[in-house]
Amino acid sequence: MRPIPSQRCVLLAGLLLPLGLLSAASPSLAWLLPAGIAGLVLLGVLDVSLSAQALDKLRVEVEPVTRLARGNPGKLSLHLRSDGQPLPAVTLGLPLPVEFIQDVETQSVALVGEGATHWIVEWEVTARSRGVYVCPAIYAEVPSRMGLFQVRRCYPSTAELRVYPNLRRERSQLANLFLNRGNIGVHAQRMVGQGREYEQLRDYSAGDSMLDIHWKASAKRGELVTKTYQVERTQEIYLVIDHSRLSGRRSARDVNSVDDAYAETVLERYVTAASVLGMAADREGDHFGLVAFGQQVSRFVRASSGKQHGQTIQDALFDLKTERGPFDLDELFTFIRMRLRRRALIIFMTDLSDSAAAEEFKQHIGLLASQHYVLVNSIRREGVHPMYATQQDVGGSSLSDQIAGHLRWDGLRQLQVALRAAGVEFSVLDDEKLSLELVNQYLAVKQRQVL
Repeated sequence: MRPIPSQRCVLLAGLLLPLGLLSAASPSLAWLLPAGIAGLVLLGVLDVSLSAQALDKLRVEVEPVTRLARGNPGKLSLHLRSDGQPLPAVTLGLPLPVEFIQDVETQSVALVGEGATHWIVEWEVTARSRGVYVCPAIYAEVPSRMGLFQVRRCYPSTAELRVYPNLRRERSQLANLFLNRGNIGVHAQRMVGQGREYEQLRDYSAGDSMLDIHWKASAKRGELVTKTYQVERTQEIYLVIDHSRLSGRRSARDVNSVDDAYAETVLERYVTAASVLGMAADREGDHFGLVAFGQQVSRFVRASSGKQHGQTIQDALFDLKTERGPFDLDELFTFIRMRLRRRALIIFMTDLSDSAAAEEFKQHIGLLASQHYVLVNSIRREGVHPMYATQQDVGGSSLSDQIAGHLRWDGLRQLQVALRAAGVEFSVLDDEKLSLELVNQYLAVKQRQVL
């Protein structure tokens, strides 16, 4: 319990000033000032002693886990419980970290209700950065019996504030992923290819390929037997996210933001795209997994499906931060080859605009492409266009900026040709349509039965 002097106490203390002037003007009235000070001190001590236990029966708790979306207004629930006679009103204070925006820092709550012992206070906050944060201590304050002090008490908290990616803008582009409507509106989709696993054996027919003959079964039966393949419905999809130093650049659509600490970065776009792709894979019945790497592999979630697995993916993503150093591809590709034995679709989200990073990536990716089907994606940086691009792409940039953008674009085009020769598809995607293009790539691979 900590008493804070109120305005009434300050006003009474100010009344001692005239007593001091009277004592100085008239020696016979010199006793007035000490008497006034003693009376005020005794009154204050009495008030504090009577109000010392005012907040002893009040408990303030926060929800153990509060989940928020970055940039979206949310609510933090505070639970107030009273074991005895409830207080008429209480003022609450919640000093949140700078990563949160709150309209008010204090709230006055009236604890009303006949026989009520539990009240819920909603605290509106907006998170500016992803991550996990510990909720700070809550402060409760009530006036003392005589109103000379504000009795304040601190209530420690161990609750967590978890801030997840903001998918609001992706909802308009991929609204069908967010609609739970069962099988209504589902269309038949043609699957191209015969798959890689056979379902059953049948007798050989004229025209069957020699590659489809099951030689062991044919030797046992004494006649040719052909394998009948099944269309593979469940496939493994892995998204590999680069959170090294280049992922800390601002995204193209937030390049003009003046808030450096909380501007949207390339990594933020990667995380958002990962959340959307995970929902798309779950909707299609595939298994989705995640790998995050920087100077070392920092996250690995084996491919699976279901609601619980989706929450596991979100928990692995929400506190992913940009590292200061470059990525280490030796450790990454060794890790993937050791952990992923089954052929899978591996989608990389990385920045290959740096020539040294692109050359290193080109040297290592061949080992992985021989076992898995690999797609590599980068976000198009502002101004990276060919010289003969449309006026809308060029904008109002100068000739030197256009030449520099053309050279960067040509370097990425040459990298695309080199990676395609190694069996890897490389694409440079627009920032605004990143999630949409990523889902389209995945659906195209699934329809072609490439895996």
